[in-house]
Amino acid sequence: MKNQKLTDSVRWTARISGSLLLAFGLFFLLANIFGQDELGDGIRDSKEMVIFLLFPMSTILGLALAWKWEGLGGIITTAGMIWFFILRPELISNFYMVIPIIPGLLFIAYWLMAKNKMSNKTRLNKV
Repeated sequence: MKNQKLTDSVRWTARISGSLLLAFGLFFLLANIFGQDELGDGIRDSKEMVIFLLFPMSTILGLALAWKWEGLGGIITTAGMIWFFILRPELISNFYMVIPIIPGLLFIAYWLMAKNKMSNKTRLNKV
């Protein structure tokens, strides 16, 4: 029973924090697309396009998918952020840029905990 509470806590922490980040990311993505900002130059080259696809797009996609498929969404979010930091290593020192990886890791942790729980149930049913 204690394991179930921990699993549920991890799941809901991931969902709540992921939903907040998803809403935040969508807001800024839509503001960037539809805003009237004269300072932005847009995407200038292929490296910037890849960086844009990694952050915020992979984060938004991963967090949205994680509501249905926790493992897949968590992996997309986490992998996208890791690749983003590989391409822009100077940003890893910024605490605010590291925050989006946390729900991704929590979704992966929940998925592994739930998967382990299912395999334990299967083993107990066979005995």
